Amino acid sequence: MKRMKKLCLYAAIALSAGFVGCNLFNPTESANIDSDDTDALTYEGYIHFRNAEYTLARTFFERTLAVDSTISEAWYGLAKSVLNQQKLNVFEMLKYANSKDGQSAFMSMDDSTAEHYKSGIDSVMKVLEPFIERDTTGRTDGKVTFKTISASYTVLHLTKAALLLRSNAQDLTKLFNVSGGTIDVDWSSLKDIGEKSVELFETLGDIGGAIKADPSIATEVLRTYVPEAGLLSDSGLTVATESMASYLVTVSDAVVNNEDAILAFTSVGDMIDRDGDGCIDEEITDGYDNDGDGLVDEDMRTNKAMVYETDLLHHKPGQVASIKTGEGYENVDIDGNGEPNDELERAFYTANSNDRDALGEHRIGAFVIDFKWSTSGDQLHYAMGLAAKDTDPNNIQYNLKWRQENIGGCWNNYNEERFLKWFEGRD
Repeated sequence: MKRMKKLCLYAAIALSAGFVGCNLFNPTESANIDSDDTDALTYEGYIHFRNAEYTLARTFFERTLAVDSTISEAWYGLAKSVLNQQKLNVFEMLKYANSKDGQSAFMSMDDSTAEHYKSGIDSVMKVLEPFIERDTTGRTDGKVTFKTISASYTVLHLTKAALLLRSNAQDLTKLFNVSGGTIDVDWSSLKDIGEKSVELFETLGDIGGAIKADPSIATEVLRTYVPEAGLLSDSGLTVATESMASYLVTVSDAVVNNEDAILAFTSVGDMIDRDGDGCIDEEITDGYDNDGDGLVDEDMRTNKAMVYETDLLHHKPGQVASIKTGEGYENVDIDGNGEPNDELERAFYTANSNDRDALGEHRIGAFVIDFKWSTSGDQLHYAMGLAAKDTDPNNIQYNLKWRQENIGGCWNNYNEERFLKWFEGRD
């Protein structure tokens, strides 16, 4: 028995008979009949389930839960009944997830099949979400838990995410990339997702929650949906998966609480200094003040809203190794020193992301070495505001010397020639 449980936990998802026996997509062993009504109703539900009478099975499980909502086996049976009513098949989902010629088969799936899977998954989630909410708050009997179904739940949500992206002609496999032993999320690729953006962020958060429930088995799921994950060892993938899961949950929570937060993760800037600090699109969209001016993601936000560091709920920056925020950005002279793409502009001062979290040091190297503001706080932001609005090169109100004396920072790196170039491309 112990050996079978271990096989169920670690076997490869697409091939393992162990996985098939331990997940949402297949029936459990028979239940014993007890004298009380809920046990009898649950047992009857499983009898009908094994006879493929899913509508009848669903009725009995719903009757059980109407009497006692703590019975996890009834929730489990109800979810499986709905799943089979919807004719959802794990092996078909995995087949579509497999990449061929550089993209997943979701991209060539016909529209009717895509809609069938999307609506079916949503139907199953109407059962699973209240069950998980009860399980994670200690309001079930614990015989079946979120961990029991975490692999299946991850498959369902990864499939849903793939379908949401597919509707925008984007491939899920392009959302994730593996670099330096970590799994990064390319948030900027979601900037044009449109009306489905909040739903997608919620789905990614659900994926993170499922992975956190059981990282070891979720890694096998990721190897199917994220081909590059196969580059990592089992232990390395588990570590990378756990870190990614926490990040997905954090970002999803931020977006659910405030839809405007999407901009902080998906916008990549316009390569123009919009806040008047003289630094050109200095921020990577990670929810941190990377240049030390007290503002967060200022140039990178498409709505140009100024967000103060003291007012922002910090988001983990994930496992970002260097600044990679869009085509052409690599050649921008971020700090105005006349040297585009210099080493300090392309990496964090503290190289390791875990060390950055521990130290609270998320600045880019260019803003740590010999980089000082002339003032701070409200006085600095007031001066920056004046500079930001002074955009007419034919009628300059605040010259370079004034900006160096009242703002400092990147303005200290400018000469008159570079100062005039600062005005190019402005409204």
